[in-house]
Amino acid sequence: MKLLLISLISLPTLCAEYKFPRDFKFGVSNASAQVEDQLNDSWMEFAKAGKTKAFLNHYKPEEKIQFWSKPEIEIKLAKQLGVKVFRMSLDWHRLVPKEGAELDEIALERYLTICKMIREEGMQVMMTHFHHSLPAWAIKIGGWTNPKLIKYFADYAFKATIKLKDHVDYWITFNEPNVYAMFSYVAGIWPPGKKNVLAALKIPYLYEGDFFKAIKNMANAHKLYYSNAKSEKLNIFIGIAHNTANYKESGFLSSFSKNWSWENMNYLFADLVKDNLDFMGFNYYGAEYMTLSSIELSPKAEYNDAGRAFDPNGLYDMIKLFYNRYKLPIFITENGTADEEDFFRGSYLIEHLLAIHTAISEKIPILGYIQWSLSDNFEWSDGYCPKFGLVAVDRKNGLKRMPRESYYLYQSIATEYKITTDMREKAWEKVKGHFNKNRSICRAENAEDALDQPRQRKFSPIDWRFKK
Repeated sequence: MKLLLISLISLPTLCAEYKFPRDFKFGVSNASAQVEDQLNDSWMEFAKAGKTKAFLNHYKPEEKIQFWSKPEIEIKLAKQLGVKVFRMSLDWHRLVPKEGAELDEIALERYLTICKMIREEGMQVMMTHFHHSLPAWAIKIGGWTNPKLIKYFADYAFKATIKLKDHVDYWITFNEPNVYAMFSYVAGIWPPGKKNVLAALKIPYLYEGDFFKAIKNMANAHKLYYSNAKSEKLNIFIGIAHNTANYKESGFLSSFSKNWSWENMNYLFADLVKDNLDFMGFNYYGAEYMTLSSIELSPKAEYNDAGRAFDPNGLYDMIKLFYNRYKLPIFITENGTADEEDFFRGSYLIEHLLAIHTAISEKIPILGYIQWSLSDNFEWSDGYCPKFGLVAVDRKNGLKRMPRESYYLYQSIATEYKITTDMREKAWEKVKGHFNKNRSICRAENAEDALDQPRQRKFSPIDWRFKK
């Protein structure tokens, strides 16, 4: 009798559904420098010079996934997935190959064609003006440490907007400007590749490092573009895609780096542009466990193939913190995980969407969720090692696309606007089946260095699911 009572009490939970509003926008994302072929930009120079891992040892790496010459492949996959938003980016170098040059009309027309193709398949377009890739000529004059780029960027972005505005639904000025400034001017793992720890210092009236110069100049470029667009009454919806992480201490000496990261990585850029936004977009991948001066792979957490710690509760916390701080509608402009074997991506997707669902139930205005990424692509300084795609890419077989199981899971969620308890339990059982087994990871033991080939690491039996 007691067992029967427990079973009856549990039955409604087993049938539970977590429903999303019908106007909630599910989407996918890519970025020009990561997916476009026929692009000889600063990243291509950097990678061909051997400064990017997992690039030269891969088949036809310069082809990326041919989104420039064959965008219809990705667009068809997105349509079949059932998502409503396709996020992409313009490549500044492709459009303005020389300092002071007018926009390349042929390239701009090609971007217009791609936007029309997406719209014709029933999806909205979210366009990013700057997604981690500077023109080579801009790097030569100091990149974002040079205030000349403020007007250069605003002019390029405004002219492109005029051309594309009737076929774009959301505009993003900068993707993760905080990450760009850190990796390009402090860590030196992105072009131009010059490491300078002092760049992260800001001493009032004495010294301002390149990290802070770059952040300030990008913020001013955003504000100038925003002002131009509004003064011309373009009637467009403008935001940023701001990287956030749940920074945590690894020990007592790490409180300084944790606090610095919360202030300067999570809040600084957003604080500078908060009055010049129509919505707050942010990208969230997980927690970062800080040491005195860097990060580590903490035994308290489990990690994806790219070395990002699972922490869906952190996404919920970030949503609440950002909404309470800025009072702007929120768009999750990137969230996803690197999982070549596809054994935890489904659970990762579900748990993060449950965090979002909880925030929506608390009346926080969340416009949508964009998954990174649709297909495996070039992942910046990590090259082709980590596989973020819902779709695998066979580089040696004509870039053949092979949808993973998680592709069909996301398809079900995006078209039915719901997650069931059964979905959640099945996804977690798949994760549990890999507890204490070796799996691949593309991050060295020091948590910082990328690898040409993945190494083996035991998957920990940690329950990282969303809990509220």
